[in-house]
Amino acid sequence: MSRFDYSDQLFENVPTDEPVVVAVSGGSDSMALLLLAHSWAQKHDVELHAVTIDHGLRAEAAAEAAYVAGICARMNLQHTVLAWDGMKPSFGIQEAARLNRYALMDDYAHEVGAGTILTGHTADDQAETVLMRAERRREDGESDGRGLAGMAGVTGLFGGTKVVRPLLHVSRNALRDFLSRHGQAWIEDPSNHDESFERVRLRQRLAAAPGERERLLALAAASAGLRRALSLSAAQFLARHATVRPGPVIALRPPRSRAGESRNPVLALALQTLVALAGGGRHFVARHRFEPLWQAMDDLAAGRLEREFSITLGGAQILCRPAGGKRGGAGGTELLLLRERRNLSSLLLDPGEAAVWDGRLQLFNGTDGPVFVEPADRRQISEFETERGGKFAVAPRRALLSTPLVHVQRRDGTAEPILPLVENGNLPRGLEARLASVAIEHFCPQWDFALRDWVRSLDNHASASLQP
Repeated sequence: MSRFDYSDQLFENVPTDEPVVVAVSGGSDSMALLLLAHSWAQKHDVELHAVTIDHGLRAEAAAEAAYVAGICARMNLQHTVLAWDGMKPSFGIQEAARLNRYALMDDYAHEVGAGTILTGHTADDQAETVLMRAERRREDGESDGRGLAGMAGVTGLFGGTKVVRPLLHVSRNALRDFLSRHGQAWIEDPSNHDESFERVRLRQRLAAAPGERERLLALAAASAGLRRALSLSAAQFLARHATVRPGPVIALRPPRSRAGESRNPVLALALQTLVALAGGGRHFVARHRFEPLWQAMDDLAAGRLEREFSITLGGAQILCRPAGGKRGGAGGTELLLLRERRNLSSLLLDPGEAAVWDGRLQLFNGTDGPVFVEPADRRQISEFETERGGKFAVAPRRALLSTPLVHVQRRDGTAEPILPLVENGNLPRGLEARLASVAIEHFCPQWDFALRDWVRSLDNHASASLQP
């Protein structure tokens, strides 16, 4: 696309009935996006909010934000500078800045009632991303290829906000030509030429290899189609064969298979999803780390597994055993997943606040007082069971020692303790709690929406009732 006369086509994934946030750094990509989004918003009477992030990493950032603010003022657009305050990490600064950038924009979007954030990622960014992930895959040996799909045109954030990339199929040169034709200058970020950054080095490599960008973009498109199909198949597989029990304990009973058939990609992705859900990790566990489990499942199918097999991956303990207690694998395989009791933290939520505890319990405090969350201990479990006159229907019992204990302050100052992932029928008015997964639901690309929807369906599915 060399000219931009089809802005409606560019913004087809953006709703027109609510405010929209556009991220503008002042560089050529985001400046072109600003002009295009402004034209589209005027045509459709959309309330557009421009934001610039000041990461506090460069002295020039404030002047660049002021430059963008001046352009927005001439367009009669509201412009806001969002600052990354506090200490900065010594390592991984780019990744930390990216996470903070999206957190700031997500918070702002909720404040103004916007459900969409527009970013100016281009086809060049896409090619660089795919090359970067291909290089890392080659170095670490991971071979499932999901990352080769690159960036998605639409990505979901945990709170429901969508990140939309309208220019993902447009080259940076085409955007700069567009700006030149409209007499609009842009800012050159000096960090774009800093070879200490991996992306800059790969960008220079691509510039010296004609045709490589198009090959990487074709690889991204093919990988995205495969990833979408695989995610849909895995979500359907989970809907048929996975259940969530009090604790929570996640049970998976895959169809019976012969030895050597356990390594199919649908089951592998389903298990990666369940480990993320049970363990609360921020990322999927690499597929090659499941090899001991595949071997145990093969041994069970062949009648060679003499005792329950256990392995810990991504914060989740996985138990592999015969389904129905039948020896020799005659009844098939049952896998049970629960959170291991390590690295469990506490959380304090003031009224009106929302957060995720341990990467797997999403909470919104709509009560009048503070809410405190911690892992339950043996004494607390014993007191609960004495008070209720019986033991919780949780198996294995050790799942109770990693379940969240939520203390809700009453009006009289006392605290009411509850176990939302063991008995969820006694939540006080105003407190919302659900089993969730940061790894699946945060920065979820559109190709994985089927998996995200399966996780979110657990609240409504009969098998997900956590009441004994």
